[in-house]
Amino acid sequence: MWRPPILLAQSMPPADDPAVAAILHGLARATGARGCVLALQLLPDGQKATYRFGQASGQAPLVIRLETAESFRGAFRLYGAGTGPAASPAALECMRPVLEGAVLAVIERDIASHQIDILMQILGAQEEANLLMDATGEILYANARGEEVLSLHTEQPLAHLPNGGRPAPLLSLIVAEMARLRESNERVRRQVVVTGDGGRWRLEIVALSGLGDEGFSLVVLTPIRLPDCEDIRRRFTGVQISRREAEVLSFVLKGQKAGEIAGQLGITQYTVKDHLKHAYAKLGITSRGQLLSRLAEVVPTAT
Repeated sequence: MWRPPILLAQSMPPADDPAVAAILHGLARATGARGCVLALQLLPDGQKATYRFGQASGQAPLVIRLETAESFRGAFRLYGAGTGPAASPAALECMRPVLEGAVLAVIERDIASHQIDILMQILGAQEEANLLMDATGEILYANARGEEVLSLHTEQPLAHLPNGGRPAPLLSLIVAEMARLRESNERVRRQVVVTGDGGRWRLEIVALSGLGDEGFSLVVLTPIRLPDCEDIRRRFTGVQISRREAEVLSFVLKGQKAGEIAGQLGITQYTVKDHLKHAYAKLGITSRGQLLSRLAEVVPTAT
């Protein structure tokens, strides 16, 4: 199952965020205000949030409007201000750039924390091999499954795409696909990768946002379990595939030749070819590729 791009969600600090509370408390002290309210909205039309400190009621408030390009807009409303050294509109206007910078830092910290939480949940998956890589192919993080796949393919490192591409080291293939993703200006690239041990993996590369211009990507390798003999018979119940024919088809799906299948089943190559011919005729196909396509029609995740 392919997932949508991640690390795109923007968020606001929670209502009880201590950094926001410190800003409100400091501004109230500087102006002598009894209470302070900060209303924020992410740009262009994102989340809204309101933060309160002290007694936010009474006479008309003193207002400081905030806005930073492509980030947020908002306003501080100070109630009962007038006794502090920064209570005048002119003093508050001088403070505005500092307040905008402080609020922006808090928002960006919260967004980064939220994105890291999402990323760590994804990288902690058990079944999938997940890698966080930069544009040069440097692996910045790998989950346990990712480390297992990488260590396995140091001994059998070559992999290829099923469309007949030349075998290449698995990491080189991934880096090449990352480059193609950047050239396409898309956010996600998906392929099927066949590794040197005959394993098939779904490769998904997601270009990460919010991490600067370095070209970081999340690489997800999900193992594809090819159907066994019983799976094939169950999926093709309508055409009455025999058990032996299903056994031959299951070995064909793994890329094995007639001689290898014969050795596994203890029969001759001619018998293997005969079973394969009969199975293909029942399914109305003539090749392994068409077999994969037929399986995909029955169960979409089969290929």
